Amino acid sequence: MSGNSSYILVIVVGIILLAGLTFMNLRKISKSTADLTQLKRRTLLWSEISLALFVMQFFFRDRQGGFLIFFGILTLFTGAHYLGVLYYSKKRKND
Repeated sequence: MSGNSSYILVIVVGIILLAGLTFMNLRKISKSTADLTQLKRRTLLWSEISLALFVMQFFFRDRQGGFLIFFGILTLFTGAHYLGVLYYSKKRKND
């Protein structure tokens, strides 16, 4: 494999692994009876941190943009967790 196609393969495999991890975590959260307030705060904090790192990397990126892609995927991952926790916490309040 050439360098570019193996780079894309690693990105795709990483996205698939993070999507599977997100699915498993959100499925466990939906079945949990614990209070989600602290988890909501933590996921919001990590979403903000990853978004800040993504924006900083966007403005000061190198030529390849590898870290930009990494922080973009990390932002999507943490954002999906935050939105899932937010959804389930609101769903529990309505029940």
